[in-house]
Amino acid sequence: MASTSPNPASLSAPLLSDSISPAHAANGHAANHRHHHDGAVAASVCGDAGDPFAFLSEDRPPRDRGPSPADPFRNGTPAWCGGAYAWARTLLLLPVAAVRLALFGLAIAIGYAATWVALRGWADTHVRPREGGGPMPAWRRRLMWITRISARCILFSFGYHWIRKKGRPAPRELAPIVVSNHISYIEPIFFFYELFPTIVSSDSHDALPFVGTIIRAMQVIYVDRFSPASRKAAVNEIKRKAACNSFPRVLLFPEGTTTNGRFLISFQHGEIYRY
Repeated sequence: MASTSPNPASLSAPLLSDSISPAHAANGHAANHRHHHDGAVAASVCGDAGDPFAFLSEDRPPRDRGPSPADPFRNGTPAWCGGAYAWARTLLLLPVAAVRLALFGLAIAIGYAATWVALRGWADTHVRPREGGGPMPAWRRRLMWITRISARCILFSFGYHWIRKKGRPAPRELAPIVVSNHISYIEPIFFFYELFPTIVSSDSHDALPFVGTIIRAMQVIYVDRFSPASRKAAVNEIKRKAACNSFPRVLLFPEGTTTNGRFLISFQHGEIYRY
């Protein structure tokens, strides 16, 4: 879930063995190809043949390889089949749905009230988080645990009763930035409960009811994607908060949209995700 950022210098090192010719490396074929000339030195994959990773550059977008049969946005949700069994099951579970809805509303109310108290009187988020603001004081962070537990109750009301986790997150000192895929609205709620991270969000989200207050408590980094100055300021904030252990982790969704989780789509190009 959290990983350390690789050394940028290591990205230029070839990931293939010296026994692979540049032509085969560029085509992705590395099977059973050997040189038979004694004393011959294999050419580097980053030599005169060109950088095989050049397609990752901002200045050289990937080539158009034609339409793909894969659709990362199709979920295949089964259609409603209104038979007698389906109607009977729906009517039978109406009381359960009512209890879940009540739990959801109660969790929202308690979480919002705790967040409002935690932000009360804090100058850094009086209106909206300002650039260069300091980390949230310890007593306010402890108060935010009420909101984090409320977020877990919301997941419970959605049917996520038990969430199995593999491994443990790396310490914040080793992994200040968390990169995640984005399938639905569940991931932000889970990360809020699990890590209470700082997120990068559109500045229009500040005006949303409830949501604006919650993300201000997360010391959100606002960005206007259509403003170069705003993107540059967001990059500086990411670097500043990632470098200081007093701030929470920074959570990024580099795909920039939701998918069905079966495919990995291209990361968003821009200064934010270049960092």
